[in-house]
Amino acid sequence: MFLLAHLGYAAAPASMAAKWWGERRGFPSGAPDMRWLLAGAVLPDVVDKTVGQVLFRPYFQNGRIFTHTVAMTIAALLAGTWSWRRKGDMHLLLLACGMASHLLLDRIWMEPTTALWPSLGPFLRHPSLGTIMEQIREHLTDPWFWTGELSGAALLAVSLRTLGVSDMGGLRRFLLHGRSPSLEKTAALEKA
Repeated sequence: MFLLAHLGYAAAPASMAAKWWGERRGFPSGAPDMRWLLAGAVLPDVVDKTVGQVLFRPYFQNGRIFTHTVAMTIAALLAGTWSWRRKGDMHLLLLACGMASHLLLDRIWMEPTTALWPSLGPFLRHPSLGTIMEQIREHLTDPWFWTGELSGAALLAVSLRTLGVSDMGGLRRFLLHGRSPSLEKTAALEKA
């Protein structure tokens, strides 16, 4: 539910790491498309809330199911690492890193049945869990929600600046094509 928090807290360390990596080692197969990381940062909520609270609510009654598990994130990290090492394609690895960031921000270790599924049994049901709209209304009145969203928005803005996105045209190019001026510059230097 914390959209900007998930995006910002994933983007901040990743953009700094990517810039550092690019300056030190370069990107032989091209600059990474950081949109994949951002997609991974929100993927667990998009999938699990849709499946567990909308499509199959009577069965699951939970918005943290399959993509909130450590097993799913590890599987994505392994597949992403394989794809990166074998094909030079970082997309799946970036998606998996975003998913890992999401689990950390959600403090998923506080829900061991979900985190360690299927080893501790089926997902717990939360019959008192409100609808998506009720949860949104509740969040909108929660100061903690706004603190997380505002700090996430600030981190996202700093991350975009780190990636060289400094105006609306740059933001449009980043959103539509995944272009990051800072990372593309280090990738171009590597190829030269």
